[in-house]
Amino acid sequence: MIQTVWFPRIKKGPLGVLLILGLPLGFWLVALIALKEPLAGWLSGESRYEQDILREWLEEARASRKPLPALVESYLELAKASPADELTRQQALVRREEIREHLRALGEPPTKVFSGQLPLFPHFFEILVILDDEPDMPIRWVAGFPYQANQVQRLEHRIHPRALARVYYQVHAYDRRTAQEKQAVSRAWWLGILAALVSLGVAIQALVSAARERSRRKMTEQSRQAAEDADYRRLEAEKQLLSQQLATEEAQKKALELRSQMYAGIGIMAGSYAHNIKNLLVRPMDLLRRCQEESGGNGALRQLLGEVGDTLSAVTARLQQILAAVRREPGNLLRSRYDLCQLVRETVNAWSQIAGDKWKLDLSLTLPPEEIQAEGDPSHVQQVLENLIFNARDATFEQRNHLREEARNSTKRDSETIRQAVLAAASWRGEIQLRLYQEGECAVLAVTDTGAGMTAESLAHCTDAYYSTRRDSAIYEGMSSGMGLGLSFVKTVLESMQGRLQIQSIRWQGATFKLIFPRDTRPDK
Repeated sequence: MIQTVWFPRIKKGPLGVLLILGLPLGFWLVALIALKEPLAGWLSGESRYEQDILREWLEEARASRKPLPALVESYLELAKASPADELTRQQALVRREEIREHLRALGEPPTKVFSGQLPLFPHFFEILVILDDEPDMPIRWVAGFPYQANQVQRLEHRIHPRALARVYYQVHAYDRRTAQEKQAVSRAWWLGILAALVSLGVAIQALVSAARERSRRKMTEQSRQAAEDADYRRLEAEKQLLSQQLATEEAQKKALELRSQMYAGIGIMAGSYAHNIKNLLVRPMDLLRRCQEESGGNGALRQLLGEVGDTLSAVTARLQQILAAVRREPGNLLRSRYDLCQLVRETVNAWSQIAGDKWKLDLSLTLPPEEIQAEGDPSHVQQVLENLIFNARDATFEQRNHLREEARNSTKRDSETIRQAVLAAASWRGEIQLRLYQEGECAVLAVTDTGAGMTAESLAHCTDAYYSTRRDSAIYEGMSSGMGLGLSFVKTVLESMQGRLQIQSIRWQGATFKLIFPRDTRPDK
C-alpha cells in the first residue's frame, strides 16, 4: 500500500532506485519492530515447549483402561444422576477413585511407567483435577514432601469442557538442555526461512513497483475507453427510448384515427339504413291510410288497421332512437341515472318473441331482487345489449349449420340414422342466458350463448375495429356480412362509462360476454 501511494511521484535515476528499494526495506523494518515481543517469546520458548509436551501427556497417557479426559467424562455423566439413585452414586464414587489413582500413577516417577510417552524428566509436586460443577471438591494427588507454589512451575490445561487440570512441577537440567538444543535447531531453520522470505519480498516489491506505473497508465487508458463506451451506450439507449416513444405516439394517433373512421362508418351506415327504411315505410303508410278510408263501417277491420298503424309508428320512433344513439359518439354521452334491471328486462322482452318464433333461440333472464342504479346513456347500453343478442343469433345459426354438417358427414351410421340426426340438428334450438348481479361496487351482466364460439385468434382480435370472421361468408338468413364494428362499439361504450368487457369462448362450445358497469351508489333524491 505504501508503494502504491508514493511510486507515481518518484522520478527516475539513482535516487528513485534507492527509494524503490528503501520503501520495502522500511516496511519490513517497521514490521520487525512491531513483532519484536512475539519474536522474543518465540526465541526463548523452551518453557512453552515443555508445557506442550506435558499437555499432550496429560491427554493421552493411560494408567488404566482409559486416559484422563475419558475418565473425567464418565464421572461427570454419573454425577448428573439423581442423588436418590444410590447405585449410580456408588458408581460415581468408584469412578472418582479411579481418577485419583490415575493422578497418582501420573505423579509417580514417570520415567518408569511412561518412559515411552514422556521424553522429559519432570518432578511432580501436586496434580489436581478441578471440576466446574464441583469447584470446592477437586480430585487431588499430592507428593509426600513439601513445596512452595512460587518456586515451582505451574501448568493449567483444560482436559474437558467442564474440567481443568493443574500441575505443579520442575524439569531436570538434562531435559532443559535437550529441549534447548532442539529449539535452537528449529529457530535456526525458521530464522533462515524468514530471512529468505524477507529478501524475496524485497525483490518482489522492487519488481512490482516498477510494473505498477505501466499498469496504472494502462488502467487509466482503459478507464477512459470504458467511459467513452458508456457514454456511447447511453446515447444509443436514449435514441432507442425516443424511438419507442415516437412509435407509441404514432400508434395512439393511428388508434384515434381508426376510432374516428369507425364512428364515421357507423354514421354513414346508419344514415343509409335510415334513408332506406324511410323510403320503405312511405308506401305501407299510404296503403294503410287508403285501407282505413275504404274500411267503412267495419269496426274490426278498422281496429286491426289501427294496430298496424301504431306498430309502424313505433317502428319509426324506434328507428329515430337508434339513429340518435349511433350518431352520438361515446365521448359526448348524454349521461343520466337509470335502472339497469329495467333496461335489460325491456330489451329482452322486446326480442324474446321474435327470437323464439323466428330464430329458434330461447332467451332467459335472471335479475337480482333489488334495483341496480347506473349512470350513462341508456340508449347506448340498449344498443350494446342488442348487438350481443344479434351476435348470439348469428353464432347460433352457425352452430346449427355445423351440427347439420356433422350429421351429414357421419360415416359410422346408416342412412336412416343420418337422416334423423340431420332433422334433429335442423330443429336444434339455441339459448341465450342473461344474468345480472352485483359484484362489489360494480354491476355485472353476463350474456352466455350456445353458439359456435370463437377460435383463439378471433378471441384475440374480436374487439378490433373492422375485424370480422363473417365478411366473406353468409350469415343469418343470407343477410350481408358484418362490418366488424359491433364488439368494437360495445367495448368503446363500456370504456366511456368506466366499465370493461370480458370475453370467454371456446370454438363450438359457445361464448360468455361479461359487461361490467360501475354502479351509481348515490342516495335517491
